[in-house]
Amino acid sequence: MPAQAAKKVRPLSEHVYDRISNDIVNGVITPGAALVQEQIAEEYGVSRTPVRDALTRLVHDGLATLEPGSGYFATTLTRSEVEEVYEVRKALEVMAIRQGGAKYSDLELARLDLLIAEGAASTDAEELFSATRAFHLSLAAPSPNGFLLKTLQDVWDNPVQRLISRSYPLDQDKLDRVADAHRRIVAAARAGDLDTLVPLLDLCHEKDQ
Repeated sequence: MPAQAAKKVRPLSEHVYDRISNDIVNGVITPGAALVQEQIAEEYGVSRTPVRDALTRLVHDGLATLEPGSGYFATTLTRSEVEEVYEVRKALEVMAIRQGGAKYSDLELARLDLLIAEGAASTDAEELFSATRAFHLSLAAPSPNGFLLKTLQDVWDNPVQRLISRSYPLDQDKLDRVADAHRRIVAAARAGDLDTLVPLLDLCHEKDQ
C-alpha cells in the first residue's frame, strides 16, 4: 500500500447535497422554491440518481419537503418549527451545564470571552453563527457526559440550525443583544453561580436571537 493512503472518494450525491443545502441556507434557493430533479441534474451536470439521493437526504435533514404528486420544495420554516429547535437545544444545554456545575477554568472563561468578542465583531450571519455555536458548546463542555455533548453538537450542526440563524437580519442591535446576553452568562459562570446562569440562557433562545 502506498505510504499515503488514497483519500476516500465521496459519493456524487454528497457533493450534490452540499451544493443544494448551501444554496438553501444561503438564500440562493428561496423558501418554498421547487426542487426539480431534471433541472438540478442538468444544472449540476449529473444524472438524476445522485440528485434524487440528495433530495431524499435534504428531506430527512429538514431542508426540503416532499409533497406527493407535486415534488420537492425548499423548506419554509414556521414559527413553531423554529421554537421546537430552540426547545430541544436549550434542554440539552441546560442538562450539560447543570452536570458541569458551572465549574470553569480560567482558560475556559478566557475562551468564552474571546468568543463573545468574535461574535460582536461579526460582519455576516455565518460569522455570528460560528461564534455563537462555539460559545454555547464551550459553555456546555465541562459536562462529563460525552454522549450528551455529542448530541448537542449534532443539533448545532444540523443545517436547519444555520437556516434559522440566517432567517433573521443581522444588524448592530442584534450583535449588541447577543453580546450582552453572553457577557451576563459568562459573569455568572465566572462566579460559579449555576442558579443565575441557567435562567440567563433564555436570553439566547428568543426566536430573534
